[in-house]
Amino acid sequence: MKKDKDAVLIVLPSDHFIEGNQSFIETLKHGVDIAERRRGIVTIGIKPTRPETGYGYIQIGEKVASGLDTYKVARFTEKPNLEVAKDFMMTGNYLWNSGMFIFRADVILREIEKYLPNMYKNLIEIYKYVGEEEEEKVIIDQYKLIEGISIDFGVMQKTRKAYVIKCDFTWDDIGSFTALSRFLKSDKNNVVSKNVFLQGSENCAVFGDKNLIIGFGLKDLVIVDAGDVILVMDRYRDQEIKHLLNTLSEEQGYRDYL
Repeated sequence: MKKDKDAVLIVLPSDHFIEGNQSFIETLKHGVDIAERRRGIVTIGIKPTRPETGYGYIQIGEKVASGLDTYKVARFTEKPNLEVAKDFMMTGNYLWNSGMFIFRADVILREIEKYLPNMYKNLIEIYKYVGEEEEEKVIIDQYKLIEGISIDFGVMQKTRKAYVIKCDFTWDDIGSFTALSRFLKSDKNNVVSKNVFLQGSENCAVFGDKNLIIGFGLKDLVIVDAGDVILVMDRYRDQEIKHLLNTLSEEQGYRDYL
């Protein structure tokens, strides 16, 4: 915003798989248009293909634009349980929240000021020093003070300026081992990569590397050879791995492996 008072930002997570570049680009252009004309905070919604419990869901409201399907956001729901996710799929008016956002810099700052006033003070302090000699030091100092809260919880669940574009390109979030396993080669009833031999096993995802991994009589596991670490995990608990890493980071003997 310091370089351009009318700046529009497109926020794209790095761990997404997208197929259909032209459609993707057209969706982003449309999102920029909505962000500029309506001063809205725009997210891109994905039609659910399974009752996924690792994603947030967006309930669509009133349709607001011609061309690409664009709606006011009625409600955000973060990571529901399986039964709720199934209900959302049945109703047909919920989309996955992709975590991609488009907004004007001044609009998102105003919403942060409204809903996260302490964070707003930190950001404005950083803003004062953008382009100045002390910029890096101020960023480091202020970042330590910022509360760790996602934009979904901090802003999107509260704002009245939220819009969602229903996309028609192929999308997947490969930020978990279960999601990444959808891109591995199939081996009977399992998915594997590199040096893996399984027998009498089903519904396992095994990420091999230099060492040969042999599995016998296994079921519903994720196994990862990460060199100096071997991860063995219940396939249905991969969303809990962040909590596991937090626990390990508190143990002095394990920190060097993280």
